Amino acid sequence: MQNFPYVTDYVNGIFDREKARFDYIFIRPFITLPFFFIRIFIVPLKFLFHRSAWGFEKRLIDRALAFGIKYLASQEALELLIRHVQIEPMLYRYLLSGTPERNDGSTREMLKGIDGDFSVNSTEDIIVHGLTIPHDDLSYEVFERFDKHAFLDNLSFYRNSRPEDIAQFGTGVLEQNRKHSWQILGASNIVIIVVLTITMFADFHTSMRALNSFDSDSLLLWCLKHICAEDKQAMIDLDFYLQTYSNRSHYNSDAFRSDPNQYLYYHIAFDEFAYELLRKRQSTPQGGSNV
Repeated sequence: MQNFPYVTDYVNGIFDREKARFDYIFIRPFITLPFFFIRIFIVPLKFLFHRSAWGFEKRLIDRALAFGIKYLASQEALELLIRHVQIEPMLYRYLLSGTPERNDGSTREMLKGIDGDFSVNSTEDIIVHGLTIPHDDLSYEVFERFDKHAFLDNLSFYRNSRPEDIAQFGTGVLEQNRKHSWQILGASNIVIIVVLTITMFADFHTSMRALNSFDSDSLLLWCLKHICAEDKQAMIDLDFYLQTYSNRSHYNSDAFRSDPNQYLYYHIAFDEFAYELLRKRQSTPQGGSNV
């Protein structure tokens, strides 16, 4: 069993179990390889004929996602996906909590904006309220609202606070999956299919934004390094998210070089690590970490 010490036990377990899944061994290659060839033809066509949205793309993407979640996704893969949908805005909400750009919580739009309500109680929620593209837009919103100087001026606040608990959000879609899904696809295939669906159906502008919606990882990492500056163990773990491939080169990716496999292994895994680190900091002595 291969356990990465800088990855959470939860994610390590998913990675390890997935290697033995039928779909990971036999289906994943047939999804990944066509993806790289399909976009060679689709992206230039989008650039020429589908540069701006025609109006139906987001709903089509969410309908495809809802179908996969209800009938194809494994329970474990869906849980990881829903956790990510809920953890990422909580991390961004936390980064804004000590700045003038924080929200008072009076507005809670379903599945939209950093301050939204991220309950996913059914696949109908995904279709009606939209999930896929608004989730990618969070990466841009946090940069628009983040105040570097206010953050640095309030480091003591961040070191004595933590992100909100995602348990406040509903996860009824997991029960829907349990009743209807054939449990065919694991986490890697689900993430690859989401990226493939966006690439195929979104307009050129939207698909490029989605493929480059990881700049916020660098902002989160920068903030964590400041918050945990006196926590030696946390700083050692965070250093493993500084590698070139996982932290820099894919942030300004183009449609031909981006690798959908890395979204799970770096982006989702990093958010899980960051959330667990910050949630546990208040219960551990300064200078140590039990992540």
